[in-house]
Amino acid sequence: MIYLTGDTHIPIDIDKLSCKSFPEQREMTRSDYVIVLGDFGLLWKKDETYDYWLDDLSKRTYTLLFLDGNHENFDWLDSLPVESWHGGRVHRIADNILHLMRGEIFEIDGSTFFTLGGAVSYDKVFRAEGISWWPQERPSWADFSRGIENLARHDNHVDYVLTHTAPATILQVLRLYTSSWNSAADRSVENALQAIDNDIHYKGWYFGHWHLDFDYKRYHALYNRVVRIL
Repeated sequence: MIYLTGDTHIPIDIDKLSCKSFPEQREMTRSDYVIVLGDFGLLWKKDETYDYWLDDLSKRTYTLLFLDGNHENFDWLDSLPVESWHGGRVHRIADNILHLMRGEIFEIDGSTFFTLGGAVSYDKVFRAEGISWWPQERPSWADFSRGIENLARHDNHVDYVLTHTAPATILQVLRLYTSSWNSAADRSVENALQAIDNDIHYKGWYFGHWHLDFDYKRYHALYNRVVRIL
């Protein structure tokens, strides 16, 4: 089984993965997966909150995978050793907690997943660099180049695309769902994702970031929902 959900911002929005909200986990094993689409939030500060949730999540019966969002401690995340897992690069936080790195393609349960986390924080003016905001939140040219090269190796075909933010054409749909729209915001990441979207074939594109739940054609925004796809 593979489930997807949106931002958890540990500990703020992790309740969606409690047994009460997500009872399906009682039947899951380490061969089943929950994927968080960025802003996971576990690696933020080495304090009691981190210790508590690392202990809690490492005891879960399933394997927890996550993309990076824009609200992560990237200095910490980038300091972790890189290993290969299911065909792509990961950072391993615990035996059953792994970060799916940018521009990778993973084969899980017979399906292929293209992952590209990261986004621009529109509230970074209110944050402190290296404490509550990191410039690595924006995917680099190298991240996108690696993704394009990996997609080309798969003839630009994958089953699912997993990102933190959405491709640019979906932003017009997002405007209908949110009252906090900023028309002057930096859309460079969304534009770059759109360039990828124009050239690849897939069944579904799933993303978080916008704190919304909706479906539009092949695009799916997740926040509070926990959706099974396989």
